[in-house]
Amino acid sequence: MENQDSSDLPLDAPHVSLFKSRRRQWRQNKQENMVTPTSIQKLRDSLVLQESMSEAISIVSQSIASREITILQLVENLQPELLHQQAAYRCRAVSTIASILEQLAPDLKEINEKEIDLITEFFCSKLKDHHSILPAALHGLHVLSSTNRLSPGLARSISQAIFQDVHCQSQLQHDRRAIYKTIKNLLALHIRELQILGQDFVFGLIQAADQERDPRNLLILFSIFPVVARYFRLEPFTEEFFEVFSCYFPIDFTPPANDPYGVTKDQLCEGLRQCLASSAHFAEYCMPLLQEKLESDLVSAKVEALKTLELCCLSYHPTQLEKWIDTFWKCIRREVLINVNTEELEHASLDALAALSRAFAANEEFKNPAFTKLLKEILSECQGHLCEPERRLMTPSSYVLLAICSGNAPACALIVSQVIPLLMDQYRIRSQSAPRQFILNCLNKLVQAGLYGFTEIDVAQSGISPLIPTLLELYLEVLKEDDALLCGLSLQGLGHFVGIGLNHQDLEKVNQSLLGLLQQPLTTGHTIEEIGRFFYKCAEQNESWFVEKVLVKLLDMAVSDKANGIFLLLRNLPPLPRIRAQVLSQLLARLEQSEPELRLEMLKTLAYFAQHDEVQMFHQLHSWALKTLKEGDPPTSLEATCGVLRKLASSLSSEDATQFIDEQIGRYIDQHLASSTWVVPIMEATLGSLDATPVGQNLEKLIKTLEPLTICHPNADVRISACRLVAALINKVPEGHELESILDSLRTKWQDPSADRNKTVCLFVWITKALLMRSYSKLDQSIQELVEFLNDPTHGYLVAEGFKTILGETEGCLNFDSHANIRLMYRQRFFQEVVPRLLKLYRESPSCNKSACFAAIANQLAFIPEGVLVAHITTLIPLLIQCLNIEQPDQLIISTITAFMGLMSDNVNAIEEYISSLVPRLLTLAKDGLTMDVRRLALRCLSELRKAQTVVLLPLRSEVILRLIPCLDDKKRLVRREAAVARQKWAMLGQAGCD
Repeated sequence: MENQDSSDLPLDAPHVSLFKSRRRQWRQNKQENMVTPTSIQKLRDSLVLQESMSEAISIVSQSIASREITILQLVENLQPELLHQQAAYRCRAVSTIASILEQLAPDLKEINEKEIDLITEFFCSKLKDHHSILPAALHGLHVLSSTNRLSPGLARSISQAIFQDVHCQSQLQHDRRAIYKTIKNLLALHIRELQILGQDFVFGLIQAADQERDPRNLLILFSIFPVVARYFRLEPFTEEFFEVFSCYFPIDFTPPANDPYGVTKDQLCEGLRQCLASSAHFAEYCMPLLQEKLESDLVSAKVEALKTLELCCLSYHPTQLEKWIDTFWKCIRREVLINVNTEELEHASLDALAALSRAFAANEEFKNPAFTKLLKEILSECQGHLCEPERRLMTPSSYVLLAICSGNAPACALIVSQVIPLLMDQYRIRSQSAPRQFILNCLNKLVQAGLYGFTEIDVAQSGISPLIPTLLELYLEVLKEDDALLCGLSLQGLGHFVGIGLNHQDLEKVNQSLLGLLQQPLTTGHTIEEIGRFFYKCAEQNESWFVEKVLVKLLDMAVSDKANGIFLLLRNLPPLPRIRAQVLSQLLARLEQSEPELRLEMLKTLAYFAQHDEVQMFHQLHSWALKTLKEGDPPTSLEATCGVLRKLASSLSSEDATQFIDEQIGRYIDQHLASSTWVVPIMEATLGSLDATPVGQNLEKLIKTLEPLTICHPNADVRISACRLVAALINKVPEGHELESILDSLRTKWQDPSADRNKTVCLFVWITKALLMRSYSKLDQSIQELVEFLNDPTHGYLVAEGFKTILGETEGCLNFDSHANIRLMYRQRFFQEVVPRLLKLYRESPSCNKSACFAAIANQLAFIPEGVLVAHITTLIPLLIQCLNIEQPDQLIISTITAFMGLMSDNVNAIEEYISSLVPRLLTLAKDGLTMDVRRLALRCLSELRKAQTVVLLPLRSEVILRLIPCLDDKKRLVRREAAVARQKWAMLGQAGCD
């Protein structure tokens, strides 16, 4: 029915008849409605005065939800507005009711079924009203469609009302969207009821969706069409229904920049593919369409047609595909074997071919004459190409055969039985390495395809089963070649047989060959890696056999140093229980008697296999480590030993950790430290990583013992290790008298004027880090002392470097793995506290060590999140630019440039305002920097600046290109290379395609 042209309708218009027919039902509540509820009265006042309705709507919705009023009372009280002669009043009233329903959706549990029936009829009748009221009525119907409480027949009534009374394509986008979403909801919740409409529903949907162009609406339609195609009878409108969506194929859509709706081309393409493949009834119309697009010159159209064909093969019957299979093969052959195409088009072609092969995978379908004939043609052509590895068609031909093999067992058996013997013959008649590599690569892929889906039990039923002995013979022959690449390919091929086609006798042969290969001095790392992968598969498949037959021999070869790269191979084995137990027991037993150069590899292997709660291993390794220490140079394996001890110590339970401390703390202090100070790194690895801390006299005595080592020991490694251990202990000690006493004692050490300042700074920095990480309550005093240390003209820069230590990650102790006491966002809090003090010191103290202040700020930037930096960036960047002066220390310049590059990697826009000041200083440093590192970093920073907006950089382009010319003649090759890269990037600035 056409909408009324006039906005003034008489009171006896058809849309009013609803109220006359229902008036008797409403009059029984008339007495209750004589006094209009306050919430409804406010709503009416807002309607009349045309004020904002949101607050009044919310109040009425709450009243309905609390059952103070009903939806029928609302409609009854809004009757004057609903029956008003002016359409604008009626529109506002209908829209208000729809908005109230929306706030009660989706359950509408506050409204009974009778009220839902009446309100649904009300909105359906409003579709016949003036065209300006349609959006509000559609809004109401969309809300109602989202509930599953519609009475039988209402879903049918809603869809019929929309199809009969609304000309969809005459509405605005938002209103069409409401129609489509309503239909989608009804299909999701009331599909059986809509199926009664049959072809009437299909025809109505065709009319509603025809010529839709908005991508947002198309996304909804593309989710509706497959449902209708699967669950509705389409005749006699099958072709018309297909044409409604096939006209969009292929999708050609580019979303606008900054699209707020987020509709992408991929979403539309995927939706349309689902529509085209949703019913086998579309085959007679879809196949010619796909053929037409495959003949197109547009790569995107071909790719989309091939992806659609792949999906259609899942739903179309083989009898519908057989007359098109030759046509599609010609198109696929052209793209894979003849033309040189993009990777995407080649993959899409092979995927489509695999889908076609899969469609004929059943035994009865495999015998289809059309498919059988095509398979023989393809096999004949590809066999010819496989005999010519020098030509480029060998690899794509193998891809074609593999695509057919995937998902089609009969075809795979046929191909494997004919092609594998051919490839083995070709390998033997070729002598050059390159053709042999091609052949072995193809052979491995076909072996994998032939074995796919089979197990050791049913492998005899595969087409490759008769060929397994000859294949193994070939692969073992290849292992004797000197070519590492061929050996690697042979090992890959053998790996496919593990657990499927190798019996124990075969495994013994392969095992002997591989162990012999490992003992050859010329065996490359690549070959060892492939052997490791093979053994990994064997171990996963049969752990017991591997431990007995292989692992024992590998361990003997490893500890006797008779093989190449065995330890690396061991560290690539799966850490299964029996393998792990065997490796740990053997290596621990032989660790003490092994040569020093082997110990390092053994310790690395122990670290790989060590797991949680290895108490016995921890004590055994700890005892061995203490025995190896002698005064003088540390053992070469000390660092690796500490790494294993640290991992084991951190995994001990708190009870075992406490027991270890009670047993060992006295021995550490009285015995081990007296014999060798190199025991300090071992103490750090154990005591610093345990989930427990010494207490009372043990802690006090330990700290007193370590204090002189932190400052007075001549060896820097021991001294720093002692500082870290003290810091780790302080980090875990609870706040109180004990902690204060320790800190007071340490403070006297680093404040002692007679002590070496270089060494006391290191101790102070580590103590500050430990206190900062735990958010010590008196941290402010330490921070202020740290800032004041920067004023030291001799050691201020050393303190500034300590800021990296304070904020950086620590691999040894003071991390989560070592059970350190770490509070969240401690770095951000430190930055917020320190930066204002540094700026104040810089501005107010004329004697301030400005270089140290600059370095302290620069050294923090890499550790602080962008959100925190932005608040200070306008203050910090001008100061940092001043650091880029050739007169400043090189280390300060390097720290500052590194900080700038860190900022640019996260948020280059933040520094765009300062680029005009930054670039000249970088150019000066690039040419006149005193060290190679300064010049290289300056040039690299100039290259990184290309990430900024072109409009900001263009005014500087000519100057940069000119001033970089001398850098091309720098005496250092690495500097010249960076200069060439930077100058090329700036020369291309503003050119087409350079971004």
